[in-house]
Amino acid sequence: MTTRILHKSLLVLLLSASLVVGCSNASNEQSTPTAPLVETETPTELPSPSPTPTPLPLNGQETQYFITATVNYYNLFLDVTSQSIYTNKTNVPIAEMVYIVYPSLYAAIYTKSVTIENRDQAAEYYWDGHRMVIPLDSPLQPGEQIEIVHQFELYMPEDGGVFGQSGGQLNLSYWFPFIPPYDVVEGWVAHERQLVNSWIVGEYLAFEAADYDVTLQFTDRRENLKIAAPALPQEENGAIHYHLDLARTFVLSISDQFNLSEREVNGTRIQSYTLYGHAAIGEDVADIAVDALTLYNELYGEYVRDVMTIVEFNEDIGMEFDGLIFLSPTFYNLYPGTPKSNIHVYTAHEISHQWFFSMVGNDQALEPWLDEAFATFSERIFYERYYPEYLDWYLNNYIYAHDPYGYIDTTIYYGGDLFDYRDIVYRNGSLFLQDLRELMGDEAFFNFLQDYVRQFKYQIATTQGFVSLLKTHTDANLTPLLEEYFSSSFE
Repeated sequence: MTTRILHKSLLVLLLSASLVVGCSNASNEQSTPTAPLVETETPTELPSPSPTPTPLPLNGQETQYFITATVNYYNLFLDVTSQSIYTNKTNVPIAEMVYIVYPSLYAAIYTKSVTIENRDQAAEYYWDGHRMVIPLDSPLQPGEQIEIVHQFELYMPEDGGVFGQSGGQLNLSYWFPFIPPYDVVEGWVAHERQLVNSWIVGEYLAFEAADYDVTLQFTDRRENLKIAAPALPQEENGAIHYHLDLARTFVLSISDQFNLSEREVNGTRIQSYTLYGHAAIGEDVADIAVDALTLYNELYGEYVRDVMTIVEFNEDIGMEFDGLIFLSPTFYNLYPGTPKSNIHVYTAHEISHQWFFSMVGNDQALEPWLDEAFATFSERIFYERYYPEYLDWYLNNYIYAHDPYGYIDTTIYYGGDLFDYRDIVYRNGSLFLQDLRELMGDEAFFNFLQDYVRQFKYQIATTQGFVSLLKTHTDANLTPLLEEYFSSSFE
């Protein structure tokens, strides 16, 4: 086998790939930090430039998915055709294609056919755990494209979480075969899950930015259903079409019980879908989302989607996807109607992943701090901006009570359990970013974060890339801080 698939664990588990988020009781207090101050520079007038083409993200070589699905909602059945057009973006030949087939973990998929459209080759394949491997008769050369079509059926499990049906809701996450990133040294970036003490530790999937065209049809009772999606629909002759560019994945949630609350901010439609009689709380969630998007637009850069969708779903977690996030009903059930709530904390957390996960990708198994530390730090600045009187409450309950520790550049395979992992990666990672902010000062720090998003937009960032760019934004001595928080050394 010429392709090297990254196996960090031998476990192939029939469990949901998600990460529980939670809080505990208060402990140590700290003084309130200064609220972020970011000055908007007045644009300098420039002479009219000569017309030049606008560079395309990823040189226009991102993978494209064209997916058509017929949904039988009440029988938990989908008939799907998925075409992927993949370009070899590396400078080395690729000898075999690999697809992550997440539904295979649930025995929820029946593959009817796999065909290679633009090659004179039969699509023979074999399974390696939850991966479908397609050897190529001749390697895919740099710049060459391959078109592969999967026809399959999904028999959705009656299960809570991001993939399955539970509580009058059908959740479609990772529901079609997708192509992971390719590393010229290691091969396909396709990890295994990590399980410790019956808990999944962290997230293990890595994603390229790709374009999605998705068309849905329903066998019956379309009028009963609301569809929570990361893009605005176009509906014609019973077919519903979505288009989403440069996203890590495409996720849907469908229910005949949703309530919908809507807002708009800076041209983005905010959609808050709730279940279980939580419509009034959904209004508050929509307002929180307005605040979060406004703040992150200012501090991190412009949100690039037409819609930001928040969905209550039947699992005790919060989870991020492109243009869509899931929130646990526990957050809604225990909502006190004040900013002292999981609703505020985790809405702010998951929405910030639209910058740190979606826009700036990372290897969630090997360098998870690059999205989770940023999202946890974003909770802090959300409270600084909008609820400074509750900042100490937030810090004491969600950060300091857990006594964060450890090198933040750890992997999900470090050996500890989920709760230790969160203390290290989420909470101590957030403390690193706050210490870095204090060392640099607000203006330089937030200018750096905006540049970080610009430089690594639609790519997969690394810790080395983060540090290298950081050094161009400050003359401060970073060595003591990096040695405190990282096991790696940086030149």
